[in-house]
Amino acid sequence: MSSELPEHPKGSLSTGNIADELARGPRSLHVVVVSPAQPIFEGDVHWVTAPAWDGQLGIWPRHAAIVAALGSGPLRIGQAGGKVLRFAVRGGFLKVGEDKVTILADTAVAEADVDTAEASRELDETRAALRHPKTSEEFTELLERRAWDEARIKLAAGR
Repeated sequence: MSSELPEHPKGSLSTGNIADELARGPRSLHVVVVSPAQPIFEGDVHWVTAPAWDGQLGIWPRHAAIVAALGSGPLRIGQAGGKVLRFAVRGGFLKVGEDKVTILADTAVAEADVDTAEASRELDETRAALRHPKTSEEFTELLERRAWDEARIKLAAGR
């Protein structure tokens, strides 16, 4: 068994945490990401971070089974050699079980496919609407739209 570990997701400790143990050995995650429009990604990876409804969720091999609602934000997939694929997703569900991650995103866009001008225009419109929401439901939807707009802009900027 190799002592070299795959790169940890940005923001996690690089050594001395549970991720070291989870990342050891030949185990990997099989990840499938689809949206109603098209298949997005399928392959074996080291780790995944996804925007759950109530915060970012990190997934490593041997992760406990879970089903989670997705929010809006960055989806990152860590591959061999330190390569990280980046997407923005909005809504949907994530299922983890037996080293398989299935992500059914309502909307998804790859880093190369972001229309920055459109995302910026939509963010301006969302911010204007947030000044005077008519109901609490509208306010909640506007916050979700803002998170989606910001995720696309950050994705295009490589952040």
